[in-house]
Amino acid sequence: MSQRCIVFLISDTGGGHRSAALAISSAIQLLQERAASNGDSGRVERNEAKTTADARPDPGNGADGRARAGSGAGEAGTQLRLEIVEAFEECGAFPLRQFARLYGPASRYTPGLYGLIFHLSNHPGRINEVQHLLSPLMLKRLERRLSELRPDVIVSVHPLLNYVTVAALRHLARPVPFLVVVTDLISAHHSWFTEGATAYVVPTEETRQLYLARGLDPERVHLLGMPIHPRFTLPVASREELRAQLGLEPERPVVLLVGGGEGSGGLRTAVEAISQARLPVQLLVVTGRNRRLYTQLQKEQRKWQVPAKIMGFVTNMPELMHAADVIVTKAGPGSICEALSCNLPIILSGYVPGQEEGNVTFVERNGVGVLAREPHQLVQALQELLEPGSTLLQQRIENARRLSRPQAAFDIARLILSYLPPPGQPGPWEDRQVVTQVATAKVKGR
Repeated sequence: MSQRCIVFLISDTGGGHRSAALAISSAIQLLQERAASNGDSGRVERNEAKTTADARPDPGNGADGRARAGSGAGEAGTQLRLEIVEAFEECGAFPLRQFARLYGPASRYTPGLYGLIFHLSNHPGRINEVQHLLSPLMLKRLERRLSELRPDVIVSVHPLLNYVTVAALRHLARPVPFLVVVTDLISAHHSWFTEGATAYVVPTEETRQLYLARGLDPERVHLLGMPIHPRFTLPVASREELRAQLGLEPERPVVLLVGGGEGSGGLRTAVEAISQARLPVQLLVVTGRNRRLYTQLQKEQRKWQVPAKIMGFVTNMPELMHAADVIVTKAGPGSICEALSCNLPIILSGYVPGQEEGNVTFVERNGVGVLAREPHQLVQALQELLEPGSTLLQQRIENARRLSRPQAAFDIARLILSYLPPPGQPGPWEDRQVVTQVATAKVKGR
């Protein structure tokens, strides 16, 4: 049985990059398993790595599934191995790893400075200067890691890993297809579009236009959408049944407040504003991994003027979204596209300057939601959306339905699989002459 390997290069600078890689890898596994169940021979296995988790985690808030992906088989006689590599941690030398770890604190505590750096660096000339400076801190270790894994296809879901990957493949002199999956809806940094990749996947027409403006090959760009977890494509119970399961009142409007995996995004302020306004709603509050916030809200809940359910890190986000009338969330691209897949109107509570500014534009321009950073703006947005007989609510539901691309992960998975070597053909790390000799010897041995 021959083996193929797909490597995903990510960085945990925000949960979205790992979530995108896991969404695509889960879609690949599902496609392979379906192929196997339709009559292709092969076995489905799991490749355990440094940490252990299901390669198809339940997509909770910030469900980054901190694990490697698994392996499966679909084509006859072919075993497929999927690897997720945290490139800065595994391949970066000092001080690159330390810089990568500063993303969270920088975007949270000095967002203005972070946004300024984003905009100043968002230029081809400056990107080349930065890449020339940073690449030597990763290049040799990345070459070594790729030589160990021997991938048949490499997929990057992080903008700062593309230049160094192209350089590594050039040094290794291996014709490995290299695909870049862009996860910014509009504000795509120029570093996404490093020249030399085999193909580029973009989520929106706006990002496709940015790609074309770089003067790159128009045949290499594929507009396929933002990858979200395959579970968002599965059927769920009716809204009435979901609300009953969650212990919610059947008729009172439901507002879902999500702070991301770490529970950031002003959840406490938002809940207090809704409570003080005595809005005729009920709340589903998801605090993520922020246990301190979860404990605080549990203590304060009895003072609120609205009924609420408080949850920590959840694994049933599709069900929560389908039970809700509106979501209040930070402007992460994954959260936005997950909400769209559930036809859910969006109120954005904040954004990271620079990279997430375009996500706000995307939501507002397409008529699926608004930005409400201040408490009074949030209350006003909810009042307009949830008043009895609101035509605005129905308009946003219809716009979300039109804009949604829940199958994007499967479309991207099919594109990636199309770059695998055909069955029986040598991969990019194999010597074609040796493979031919081995195959000939096996035939003679029969």
